[in-house]
Order: sequence, then structure tokens, then C-alpha cells
Amino acid sequence: MKHRLLVLLLALCALFSFSACSAANDTSSAQTVSAQSEADSANGTSSSAEPAEKTALSESSASAETSSEAEEKTATLYIGMDGQFKEYSATYSGELTPLFLVSQISQLTGWNLDLADEITSGKGGMTVSFAETSALVVGPPDPQTPDFFVYDNNQLIRTILDSVQHTLQYNFVDPGKGDPSSLDIYFNLDGEAIVLPDSGETIDPYEPYSAS
Repeated sequence: MKHRLLVLLLALCALFSFSACSAANDTSSAQTVSAQSEADSANGTSSSAEPAEKTALSESSASAETSSEAEEKTATLYIGMDGQFKEYSATYSGELTPLFLVSQISQLTGWNLDLADEITSGKGGMTVSFAETSALVVGPPDPQTPDFFVYDNNQLIRTILDSVQHTLQYNFVDPGKGDPSSLDIYFNLDGEAIVLPDSGETIDPYEPYSAS
């Protein structure tokens, strides 16, 4: 009788131990499945966020390109003398500067318009200082650009000064709001007076330039 009771007790202990192990394994499996589900969910969120980020970058690039195109403006170059000028367009973006206009005249005509100093601007007007290497000293290019042919150095210098003056005045003073000629332009050759070689006429650096 005692032997049977002992066997029964051992059987009950074994049964309880098996049930406890099964419950622990079930809990562990549930936790593993839950963790895997959370990881998959996080990966899904990251994957869906990536196309959204690319779309945002694409829209930003398109906006930047549109803004860049919107910033493009057109300035007008005036080439000639004695009040007779032909107009040419020059595209730019950002702030319009006197240096840009002078450099565009140089590129268009082929005339060397090297400067000895920065173009200054203030209440008294603008001052343009040409260098000794400019066309005012060395003359026109050889060969000349047919559309901007000049016959002598006097005509070249006058055409350069008239063109630069008119271009600066009409790009920095809106004719609809004021008189462009009210903007005084001063010219000099590396700080000195400009001398027309054929006539001996001088352009006073301290007086506003008076077009021919």
C-alpha cells in the first residue's frame, strides 16, 4: 500500500513539472512573436517613410529650379554715340552691377574694357576708371567685329564712353520714374584725364562726362 502511494505521488509531481514547463515555453513563444511583430512594424514604417522623404527632396529640387528661373532678369546694353544707340539684351540673375554691364559690353563688342579700379557708386554718381591696357589706349581689336567697326581712335573712345554712360544711366534709373541723365558718370584713365589722341581733347576726371 505504501508502495502504491509513493508511485502515485511521484506521478503527480512529474505531471505538475510538465505543466509548468509547457506554460513557460508558451509565454516565451508569445513574447518572441510579439517582438518580431513590432520589429516588422517598425521596418514597414521606415520603408514607407523613405519614398516620402524622396518625394520631399524631389519637390524641394523642383522648387529651387523654379526659383532660379524666376530670378533671371534682362538688362539692356546700349552701343553707339551721338545719341544714336542700338540695344542688346544681357541676361543676369541676382543683383545687377555696373561691372557686369561693362564686362557685357566688352564681350559683345570685342573692345578691351579693362578697369584700373572698382566702379564706385554714390550720391555723386558713378566713377569708371579704365586701365592702361584698355582699348582707350591700345585701340580696337584686330580684326574688328564688323557690327562695331570704328574708323579711328577718337571714334572708338567716344563710342566706348557714350555706350558705357548710356548703359549705366538707363539700367540704374528707370525712365518711367526719373531722368536717367540725372545719374552723373565720371571717367578717367587710371586716375588721370582721358586724352583723345587725334584731337587732343581731354575728358576731365572730376567733371561729369558730357556725351558727344
